[in-house]
Amino acid sequence: MDLKIIQNKLSKDISGVTISIFRIVLGGILLLQSSYWIITGFIQKNIIEPTFLFPFINELNPLNDLLMNYGLNALLLFSSALIITNKYSRIGLVLYFFSFTYLWLLCQGYFNNHYYLISILCFLLIFNKVPFSKFEKIRVPYLNLLILKYFIVVIYFIAGLNKINPYWLVDLQPMTYILSKIGINEHSIIIPFFSYTGLLFDLLIGPLLLINKTRIIAIAVSIIFHMSNFIIFILIGGEIGFFPFIMIATLILFISPEKIEEHYFKKNARIASRQKYNSKVAVFLIFFIISHILLPFRHYLFDGYVDYNGIGQRFSWRLKNMYKEPKTTGLIEFVVLSSKKDTVSTFNLYNVDKAKVILTNRQKTNLIYYPNMIPQFAMKIEKHFQKMIKKSNFNFVIKGECLIGFMGREPQLLFDKNIDLTNVDKSSYKTNTWLNKLERKPWDIK
Repeated sequence: MDLKIIQNKLSKDISGVTISIFRIVLGGILLLQSSYWIITGFIQKNIIEPTFLFPFINELNPLNDLLMNYGLNALLLFSSALIITNKYSRIGLVLYFFSFTYLWLLCQGYFNNHYYLISILCFLLIFNKVPFSKFEKIRVPYLNLLILKYFIVVIYFIAGLNKINPYWLVDLQPMTYILSKIGINEHSIIIPFFSYTGLLFDLLIGPLLLINKTRIIAIAVSIIFHMSNFIIFILIGGEIGFFPFIMIATLILFISPEKIEEHYFKKNARIASRQKYNSKVAVFLIFFIISHILLPFRHYLFDGYVDYNGIGQRFSWRLKNMYKEPKTTGLIEFVVLSSKKDTVSTFNLYNVDKAKVILTNRQKTNLIYYPNMIPQFAMKIEKHFQKMIKKSNFNFVIKGECLIGFMGREPQLLFDKNIDLTNVDKSSYKTNTWLNKLERKPWDIK
């Protein structure tokens, strides 16, 4: 196709009303989330109280306790409220994007895919100037709406592709584990039903939302699907947060903006503004989407199974794709030895307070789900003990034992219990150099 034709299509004026409504609804959800975090003390519990944090970026540190607890909470609350407004929405989006992204980058221990999703949605909305009014129409380049819609389609489709593996299709994991927590028997027909409908939903919902004839049904199915997920994860005490409501809100983007204007706007509503098409911004946004299509498949560049070793697992829309059942009492048993091999301390993640260390439950769980955190933890423990004995150059040897059942299969040691965890590679892309190999590969069907 001729590039000029493509550019003309992308730069064509369309109504910005669905982007505007989505921005307002998203702002409302983020305002509720910010309020909920203040009420429950999210920052206090997850940033201030833990002895250790595991930042995504080295040397990224929290602000002082006062600024974190009051300043950042206030900024998140204030900026999410601004997103709802017409006049200051872009300021709110910028403030929320930077403050919220900074917050989840502070620790891998409480990371969720939907935090990453929120940051990207806020970032993409910054490029839109779309105040909402029933009396005035707003025009934006077609590209602006297209990018938002196709980003959502990409998330769904890649999440579906990630489920095409023997664990999901044959072992029916992790759905067997998830549903067992609400009393569903492992032989129940409900488990394969949820497994396969989840797979088909992710693969098909994007195209069905894009096609006019199937859109209404797709919207209804999507609402039922996300509300079912919300109820299930509330019942099992899982971490799903406001994610289902955000995904339901994205359905607004697939509704015809022209039909909304036709049915709900005043007949004499004037066109108040037209956002100009910027070719440089267009190139950037297209590159942004392409990079997010490729990024989830980076794990193919590395040896090992992605959900086991964690290499390339994050930022890849591998939604509820892994399940590691701890078989070791205390998740991981640690032994701290002096350089002369004398035992200094023994503890596990459940009684880590013996080492005068405070970790959240999410941090403890994520240590086995994301193994790159284990050597980081060992280094922090070593520095912690050096500080306790006031000898910064004293070298400790830290060993551990962790037995897990990956995706419901036979237990195996996650790593050699004789290695010094302070000396293994700390890179999140090098866990396959010190983790034990997965004993039963995905294709080794039961």
